[in-house]
Amino acid sequence: MKYAPALLIAGLLAGAAHAQAMKPGLWEFKQTPQLDPARKAQMEQAQKAMESMPPERRAMIEQMMAKNGVSVNMAGGVITVKTCITKEQSERNFAPVSTQGNCTQESKRSGSTIQTHFVCTDPASEGDAIVTLRGNEGFSNDVTIRHQRQGKTETTKVSGEGRWLGADCGTVQPMKSQVK
Repeated sequence: MKYAPALLIAGLLAGAAHAQAMKPGLWEFKQTPQLDPARKAQMEQAQKAMESMPPERRAMIEQMMAKNGVSVNMAGGVITVKTCITKEQSERNFAPVSTQGNCTQESKRSGSTIQTHFVCTDPASEGDAIVTLRGNEGFSNDVTIRHQRQGKTETTKVSGEGRWLGADCGTVQPMKSQVK
């Protein structure tokens, strides 16, 4: 799958963080993409490849991802991302969104629901997210991403949730915010 987990949740994180301060600390985002059989097979192959890597190489890749503020697990077709939101990000209401994707978004809120439309240029894609807040410690989401693949428009739907795990991020480093 061409889209990094950070890109899959870019639109929903931006909407959630800008509307209501997310607690600083360790967060877990579980996202379940609805994939066609070919993409599902690719995701399963990627997970198997990761599991079968020599321990040193796998540790190297995991450390590289951790330096960028991401801990990812794709077991069972669910993309689980853990990241640290700093006190500054929380106070400034900046989402911990990777700069990968070069995305912009427009959001509107009604009560505890946030609707976001986002456009990314690297790779080119656009989509919509609906985020339902559960205070400052969690949310659920539905995201639709549209992109071109071999001259055809493909649509990926992702549903999931985010939850605050605690104030201590442990070894998980903060992800750099797209907004400085």
